Amino acid sequence: GRLGEAATAARVIDAAGKVVCPGFVDPHSHSDFSLLANPTAQSTIRQGVTTEVVGNCGWSYAPVSDHSREYMSGRLHTFGFDGPVIPWTTFGEHLEFLSEVGHTPNFAWFVGHNAIRLAAGVSGPAPSPEQMTAMEGFVHDAMQSGALGMSTGLEFNPGREATTAELVRLSAVAGGYGGMYTSHIRNRDSGLLEAIDEFLEVARAGGTKAEISHLNVRHNTNAPERGWERAVEKMAASRESGLDVLADTTPFREGLGQMAGILPPWVAEDGPSAAAAKLRDPALRERLRRECDRYWRFIHKGEWERVFFQATAEHPDLGGLDFRQISERLGKDPWDCYLDILADAGTDYESILTVGTLFTDAHLAEMIGHPLFCLGVDTFTVQDEGPLSEIMKHPLGFAGHVHYLTHHVREQGTLRLEEAIRKMTSMPAAHFGLWDRGLLRAGYSADVVVFDFDELDDVSTRERPTAYAHGVEHVLVNGVTVVDEAEHTGARPGRHLLRQ
Repeated sequence: GRLGEAATAARVIDAAGKVVCPGFVDPHSHSDFSLLANPTAQSTIRQGVTTEVVGNCGWSYAPVSDHSREYMSGRLHTFGFDGPVIPWTTFGEHLEFLSEVGHTPNFAWFVGHNAIRLAAGVSGPAPSPEQMTAMEGFVHDAMQSGALGMSTGLEFNPGREATTAELVRLSAVAGGYGGMYTSHIRNRDSGLLEAIDEFLEVARAGGTKAEISHLNVRHNTNAPERGWERAVEKMAASRESGLDVLADTTPFREGLGQMAGILPPWVAEDGPSAAAAKLRDPALRERLRRECDRYWRFIHKGEWERVFFQATAEHPDLGGLDFRQISERLGKDPWDCYLDILADAGTDYESILTVGTLFTDAHLAEMIGHPLFCLGVDTFTVQDEGPLSEIMKHPLGFAGHVHYLTHHVREQGTLRLEEAIRKMTSMPAAHFGLWDRGLLRAGYSADVVVFDFDELDDVSTRERPTAYAHGVEHVLVNGVTVVDEAEHTGARPGRHLLRQ
């Protein structure tokens, strides 16, 4: 499965006139959400993505304990997993379970801070000494099992309640193994600069390499003047002073989000069952309208046309509609529609996804073109049939990686093709320590993509999202053909890429 190993080829692929490059490495994926329902990774493999870095935004599906098993199992069921409750407990057991299932792409893993807090039974900002020790133990275990490091999702429950001191202690455990710290930072609007300062403090104090997840500023959310530029300047200054830090971005003006992300902390403080009851309580609705001014703050401004629901079992017919359209269809105020949908999901209310129109075209271009930004997609692999075809009603899941090449390279000229490929291959591979990936070089693993640049086509659109991209003709993972003449072979040669 390595380049340059064989004396003679078992097969020759005619790639005349085509682009041959390393398999794409997604630096920020959530395909661990859908992996058990889609182990062949249909939508991403068909785009040439051979390695996905997962466990991001504080969410991994290990460790698990009696405190969190039912909740985490419910989250997986939302993404098409039809098994019983999660059978594993430790991070290593999770990887062993997935190896037995088999999967087409390679995966490199972070352990998620939200999962760690849930497994330790922590809620609120102050874990007990025993809980803190348990959380440190979970990080030790994950690092010993090959995790790249720890991720945080500081706009989401329960991680958003954590103090900086807690993050430093846990990051230092990862740093002791030569690990990384990656974060969906605490704020990307009015508190952006403070959030960047916190991120850099945690990375420095923990002694880790670092990655700022999807470093962007959502349009019309009260960010400081030149907020993004100043945040990037802080990152660049930290690099100059010795911190190995990069960021990543996404390909569309729209991005994936958690519907419950706008809720104030008091909704979740008594657990998921109590939260669902609070969401239904008419006496609390007015308070929620006032206090849901966080995360996607344009919702609080009444910009409902920017928020697209992604469907649930309770509301399959509303998938892909924005909340103005949902309001008109249901004959209710958008706030009531939004809160009713959350309440109808019961204890799974935190698993509901939305897609939001987050950025201007100009901001998207400056992120994609910046030399310190890798190119990721921030979504999960999906399929064109079955449950995963219903949960994602946007091209993000079907064409995000190809969109960089069709739109930002070929149509807009934001990047040259060679630079886009570097930002999708060797740049993330080197930063995340995936030492034998990202280059076509003798001795490297044979992850290879062959595509026709002129024929590349997203195919998937907002109006017809459930369609695979076109133009990627051949994909090899670890030397095994997984896409042949644009068709998935069904092979599952993927490996866990463990920290070296």
